[in-house]
Amino acid sequence: MCLIYVFGALAITSGVFSQDTTTLLPETRDLFVAVGSSVKIPCSDGEEKGVEWRFNSSVLVSSPVLFIQNSSLKDQGIYTCHQLNGDLIQTVSLHLGYPPSPPDVHCWSPSYPKRAICSWTLTPDPILPTHYIATYRSFSDPLSSARQCQKWGEQDMQCALDQLEIFASEPTLINITAVNALGSTTCIWPISFEQIVKPDPPVNVSVMVMPGRKLSVQWGPPPTWPDPVNFLLKYTVKFHWGKPETARTLGPYESNKMVLSGLVAGRTYYIQISAKDSLDDGHSSDWSEPISATVSIN
Repeated sequence: MCLIYVFGALAITSGVFSQDTTTLLPETRDLFVAVGSSVKIPCSDGEEKGVEWRFNSSVLVSSPVLFIQNSSLKDQGIYTCHQLNGDLIQTVSLHLGYPPSPPDVHCWSPSYPKRAICSWTLTPDPILPTHYIATYRSFSDPLSSARQCQKWGEQDMQCALDQLEIFASEPTLINITAVNALGSTTCIWPISFEQIVKPDPPVNVSVMVMPGRKLSVQWGPPPTWPDPVNFLLKYTVKFHWGKPETARTLGPYESNKMVLSGLVAGRTYYIQISAKDSLDDGHSSDWSEPISATVSIN
């Protein structure tokens, strides 16, 4: 369950936020507008007479105030206000988008007990530049104890939680705040470390054809699993012969190898491996990429 807090931006009732981008004359402004809102843009101080507004260089209206109703993405662009002789008075760059929606947060731990990873999405896409503040703390700890969730990879909407307590008696709270020119929203999401364990798929899967219509299968633990000696994994083997609906699963196995027997001579089998924490915490990994082998006819 996500606790949600939503905050409006400056002038959110009109769906508009403006920002001066230069002190040089004529004045240039960035104007941020919520899609679907209406906005009035005065030419300079609003007292200019005999002026016209142009949109991407095309004349729109002869008026000191430009009024856009029910704005949409097609209204984005450069608006300029001119005297009738063509002299430029001001330039407005109009940006359309949405205030951030509550983040949809997903957390998992491919590197238990070292770290967890959280990612999030916003629907609809805000379109406007949006930045994120991600922190986490234990449920009963004060807000001042919150730690920064470190950016993970190259994605803006993904971060890593380090030094989480294992077998904790209370959940960890992750706080994601999304902010753009039209507003901000915060989602507080409780997680239990053990419940979000999900290893990456096993690696180095290999198959060797053996006499007697058998296949010997071997694999290695995911390299992101930091301590496979003290935090054991168990493995499930899935195999099929050409059509996914023929798939069968065997296991779990605590070792990194097994033998498929009783197979059909001349048939090609496709084999995949999945890993899970040996204590059955969390979730199974995704399946490894399929590897194939054909059973010997002799």
